[in-house]
Amino acid sequence: MKKLCSFVLFLCILCSTLVTGAFASTLQSNQATYQLTHDPIGTEPFAYSETESHSVTLVPLDTVIHSDSGPLMYIELFTYSEQSGYWSLTSVTTNQEELTVSDTNHIYHISTLDETAPFPNGTLDRGIWVRGAQSSLHPITITGELVDEWAVDLVNGAIGMNLIPTHMKGQDLRTPINRTQFAALTVRLYEAMSGQTIPTPTITNPFTDTSDEAVLKAYSMGFTAGISKTQFGANTLLTRQQAATMLCAVYQKLGGTVTPSTLSFSDANQIQSWAVTPVSFVSANGIISGYPDGRFAPDDTAKQQECLIMALRMYQNLKP
Repeated sequence: MKKLCSFVLFLCILCSTLVTGAFASTLQSNQATYQLTHDPIGTEPFAYSETESHSVTLVPLDTVIHSDSGPLMYIELFTYSEQSGYWSLTSVTTNQEELTVSDTNHIYHISTLDETAPFPNGTLDRGIWVRGAQSSLHPITITGELVDEWAVDLVNGAIGMNLIPTHMKGQDLRTPINRTQFAALTVRLYEAMSGQTIPTPTITNPFTDTSDEAVLKAYSMGFTAGISKTQFGANTLLTRQQAATMLCAVYQKLGGTVTPSTLSFSDANQIQSWAVTPVSFVSANGIISGYPDGRFAPDDTAKQQECLIMALRMYQNLKP
């Protein structure tokens, strides 16, 4: 009898392990938890109106998304419209427990119904945005740069617009960007949008840690400043809110006006006061998107491929 109980206990533990191991990762959205059978590949921005954009999580095809709350998933299906250039809502499915992402042609907005609240505002969370993508075991090389698969077309677009500075050529663009690289990117962006070449600065270099020409050009144009009177912070990594601020400085130098708008990010209170207007502006204009869980993550380091995409979006959306 004792051996039988031990065997039954072993089977229970084994079954528990098998069920738990079926899921590779988790996406959290407020009170709701979603389990995925495959790890996400990355994220990419998308727009569903002139003023509303977001970031979608890319997952391998045949990924199963399971709700820990049971059959309460509220699934909105979006399809891309060639005519409008935006993703539009085409159907809604309710009371589902699982969803299998079987193609790359749709974006799913998944949230969890709150049985205690009145519909249609009765959801527990802001929801997650998910799209299927062809998975790749290896990063993709474009022109000597390594990028994630989801970013290939967008990075190619930025390269085609001659937005990539020499500081980023041949680099692993999946890695964080430093202040020198982003300063060089702002110079390329300004020159591409204005059609003018920034002349070699004649100012005295105030920095002791760099003599990079692109940095001095960005400094002379007011795109960036040092981290102190004598230090530029050449190898210091750049945050997302700092990227937003520098992009807005470029736009203002082009003659544009940076106007604030309402921030809807769940972590808006973590954005520094000096970055609130720039973040709201780039978000409203589809230049930098938030994360699927509703955060902007202002202190996250920006990746090189993401910054190239920011520059591309700014060129496309705000070019005079």
